[in-house]
Amino acid sequence: MADFEPAATSFSAKNALLLASAAQAAYLDEPAALARAAALGLPNFQWIDLTEDFAGLHAFAASCDKFAILAFRGTLDTKDWMDDLQATPVRFNWLFEGGPEVGDVHAGFGHALRDAWDDINAALEAVAPRPAGNVNLASLATVPQRTFWITGHSLGGALAVLAGAAFSMLPHNVIRPVSGIYTFGQPRIGLLPFCGNYDQLLHVKTYRFVNKQDLVPRVPFRGWDYSDIGRMIHFDSSGIPRLQSTEWTSFLSRTIESFQDFFSIAANVRTDVGDHSMDGYQQLVQSEAAALDALFS
Repeated sequence: MADFEPAATSFSAKNALLLASAAQAAYLDEPAALARAAALGLPNFQWIDLTEDFAGLHAFAASCDKFAILAFRGTLDTKDWMDDLQATPVRFNWLFEGGPEVGDVHAGFGHALRDAWDDINAALEAVAPRPAGNVNLASLATVPQRTFWITGHSLGGALAVLAGAAFSMLPHNVIRPVSGIYTFGQPRIGLLPFCGNYDQLLHVKTYRFVNKQDLVPRVPFRGWDYSDIGRMIHFDSSGIPRLQSTEWTSFLSRTIESFQDFFSIAANVRTDVGDHSMDGYQQLVQSEAAALDALFS
């Protein structure tokens, strides 16, 4: 049985740890990720290929009788997406036809999700099928009603929150409500109007972890009208989780001399080293579980 609280409606350190483990497992190859998901108590598993837009990008869907998860990996080199062309904004309802007019999102992230959208939905249907046709008491009795959780690290975190937006905003997906989204080292995903619309729906369900001076959550720039979403939890220089972090505020205020200087630094950030490492995030969530729960008590 997974050590998870599937009915949680607010922050849960147990859920953060399992979702961090899933985000870490997304970096494995398919057989190893399947084995890791089974070890987490999620025997139903589907691998998802998202390599059309970014090399090496994958995800997986997994479930048990009580809940389902969708976990996205990042890419090893942030330079795959961290440039001004990839950061060009595009309208959400242009990417997802029939969606509402809610603002603009990062084009690179948006296209990566949209191009794999059918595969993502097929994988979720395989591990957590929705009732077919009209929902009635008979169908609810035969189809397990799992809660649904999304996670990811780095680029994978950006795809996780965009997926949460799509599942919450697209009319034909309202029967798959999102219970929670936990991301780690996630870059910004959209311009201010989109982020405002996102937070109206998902602010209290989105927990965005930032480790010390991880550069990736600072991009794309606020100066390009990109904004933040959800509730940020910052692990400060001592590894203590903070909701209102003066260290992070100070770090954000530091001036980068130019966009070119910033990208020359940030393009060398890898997902497996330093403050951006998923392993580091997972260790902090595990060691600070009690402190994390205390933040929201």
